[in-house]
Amino acid sequence: MKISLTTLALAGSLLVSANAFADEKTDAAKPDPRIGEETKQICFAQTINGWKPLKGVDDVVLLQKGVNDWYYVELTGYCPSRVFQTAEAIGIESKPAGGCLTKGDVIIVKDTGGFPSRCFVTKISKWDDKAKAPEAEEEGDKKNDN
Repeated sequence: MKISLTTLALAGSLLVSANAFADEKTDAAKPDPRIGEETKQICFAQTINGWKPLKGVDDVVLLQKGVNDWYYVELTGYCPSRVFQTAEAIGIESKPAGGCLTKGDVIIVKDTGGFPSRCFVTKISKWDDKAKAPEAEEEGDKKNDN
């Protein structure tokens, strides 16, 4: 069985490319230190105190309970960050006798276009707004390396 030199060279370059891509993915998958432990629910006294999108991240919204309690809520559905940036109001569709947001509940977002988006909650975690963002840590590391 003959294998051409071109085939071997192509296979070698594909392996090198695959390894470079794998290293890139590993770097991108570093955990965000602002995301804390997972929690089962957020119980709001009356209303959500605030919300904000996480810059550059779709299918996530940060919800505020009380004064300084922030939660990182992962979503599925049509929930790009720009929908939350332009939202006029958001609401929660929770299980009967709720009052608490849990996995499987729906966040309804009404943006300036007037069209509501339904975003299903898939995960809730505590959020530390004071922790450094991964980009900020990397920039600090680069400055320290020089």
